[in-house]
Amino acid sequence: MSNSIVKLMDKLVQDRVGRSRAQLIEDAVRWYLDFTVHKWAERGIYVNAVRSVLESETLSSLFFSKLTPVEQYELGETAGSQAPVADVIRLFHGKNVRDIATRELAFQLLQDSGWGEFSSHDDLIVIGGPFYPAPFIRGYLESLFRIKLELVETNVKENVALRERH
Repeated sequence: MSNSIVKLMDKLVQDRVGRSRAQLIEDAVRWYLDFTVHKWAERGIYVNAVRSVLESETLSSLFFSKLTPVEQYELGETAGSQAPVADVIRLFHGKNVRDIATRELAFQLLQDSGWGEFSSHDDLIVIGGPFYPAPFIRGYLESLFRIKLELVETNVKENVALRERH
């Protein structure tokens, strides 16, 4: 290992980012495997079989601003019906994304993918700092879980709250 990498690792340990060099190496290898870095090519970044794109919030906002809320919702429905997260849950965790017990896993996977910070309380789903607009998220989650949700008004636009309709 090069001296410059060792020095950077020592600095990270000193700054308490990691407990030790060994822990930093283990974390790096875990991310390398989780994100299938060994399969990345000149054509893009792939996480398992899914091509990932690094996109700014500005570009995403510009795209969604050209769609009406109804179009955003419909796009979310379409995306949710083809969601890679459902395949990950089924293939790698052996679970059904539509089982209510699996929702926390789905929320964690979406959160890890940059969708925002998910939390759920009974029939309420709250997303802090969402990357996508509320209508898109609503359509996506309805289609993914095959449930009906209603948007709950919040005081700050940095939160999206959805309540399951029974």
